[in-house]
Amino acid sequence: MASNQYPFWTHDTVAAAVLAGVGTASFQSRLDAWAGKLNVPAVTALVHGWPMLLIFVGLVLLVIHPMAEMRASRANIAGNAAGKLNELR
Repeated sequence: MASNQYPFWTHDTVAAAVLAGVGTASFQSRLDAWAGKLNVPAVTALVHGWPMLLIFVGLVLLVIHPMAEMRASRANIAGNAAGKLNELR
């Protein structure tokens, strides 16, 4: 049903994921070179762990956004129904 309402949603999501992956890989290679020059274990660990944090945050946002959108549409529908009810009185 969502595909009828938003026909390009899947294509946009795939394109965004590919662009994010390419950008992350490029940034990761630069960070690896920088961490190698510093030779500090804590920095190296952070450099290797940040993509997982980015992926986790992206998944959380992907799950939360549709739920917030659904709540907003329900509130809008309830507000419209209450307004029409007041007009009838």
